[in-house]
Amino acid sequence: MQYPHPMPTREGTLKAREFLFFTEDLAIAALPPGFDVPTRKVMWTILQLFYADPLVHFELQPQPSRGLVELGLHFEGDAEANEAAALALAQHTHEIRAALGPEWELEEWTASWRRLHRTYTFTKLTAALGREIAEEMTKAMVALAPLIHDVRVRPPETAGKAKAPSAASSSKWRQRGRKSPAR
Repeated sequence: MQYPHPMPTREGTLKAREFLFFTEDLAIAALPPGFDVPTRKVMWTILQLFYADPLVHFELQPQPSRGLVELGLHFEGDAEANEAAALALAQHTHEIRAALGPEWELEEWTASWRRLHRTYTFTKLTAALGREIAEEMTKAMVALAPLIHDVRVRPPETAGKAKAPSAASSSKWRQRGRKSPAR
């Protein structure tokens, strides 16, 4: 769904919700021809875009009080499915880094949730920042959408076998609050 692009205020800034829709419009418009447009869910200033499973979604969240915008791929289902998704994504670390760059981090976000994300700092939510993040959002959707399908439809390879190491124990993942080692 396309929204009219909001006009920045005289100071050149957008409100958080305006920024969200502005960035979404640009990202969706930049998808390659024939690329599936995800379903959207908006919760005030949180945008979630998903394909088959709303618990696996791209998320955009400007946080003006913190001067931070988070862009990521979130796995917010049950702990076992999220861990399987994390392990599958970790197997593609080199491809993901090549496509998206080192700013993206694989993270054990909570005891059960996992995410691949990056953050941006800002003093004002501007149209220029929205364009920068929209470009990154488009790159992420194009690079990661095929992996999401693979991650969610395959049963965990560890079913009926000895438990594989957790994604959290992998050096490719970091626990919340700790930076992952440079790769």
